[in-house]
Amino acid sequence: MIDWLFYVYAVLGLASLVVLLLMMISGGLDLGVDGGDMDLDTGADLGGGHDLGVLSLPIILSFTTAFGATGAILTYFDVNRVATPFISAIGALSLAGILFLVVNYFFKHFQSDSTVRFNDLVGSKASVTVPISPGQEGQIVLFTEQRGRTLIPAVSSRKLPNNAQVVITGVSGDAVTVMLNSEWKKMKQKKNASGKKESGSKEEMKKR
Repeated sequence: MIDWLFYVYAVLGLASLVVLLLMMISGGLDLGVDGGDMDLDTGADLGGGHDLGVLSLPIILSFTTAFGATGAILTYFDVNRVATPFISAIGALSLAGILFLVVNYFFKHFQSDSTVRFNDLVGSKASVTVPISPGQEGQIVLFTEQRGRTLIPAVSSRKLPNNAQVVITGVSGDAVTVMLNSEWKKMKQKKNASGKKESGSKEEMKKR
């Protein structure tokens, strides 16, 4: 008969593995990366430090996954109950330590600079993820070359609901300013029309 501790270890290991896999699929592993500081000067940017913390969520999940898997295997083969958690902990610590060193090495030697300059995003299209109101900061999401799916704080002179399609028009402190994509297109059309009128009037003046 299988010891009930086998199921405890197995559930712990499987649950941790599922959460870790979901994080990898959704790109949430950056939850354990230190960084993301905002510069508050006119050249605001979204920084991207690349040091994985020892107590970061991916490392903890890796530890609990290995701990549960090792414990389940040892329990299944009737290894001493007292020795099992200690052996599992040593194996899990070893795996977590290796993962910590490998990931930090990768970040430092292979990953390119992930700093996103807000000024470079002007004119980019994005989608609202947290509703924006006049005087109340919200959030937008867009894809950038540096970071892929990027979340950025945003402000606007009008109320913008969730999932609204917007265009970044400028930078305001530690956030970007946005407006509806449809309004942006109308504004560009007006500018183009006024520009054509001005160029036409100049040509008429030259002819005279």
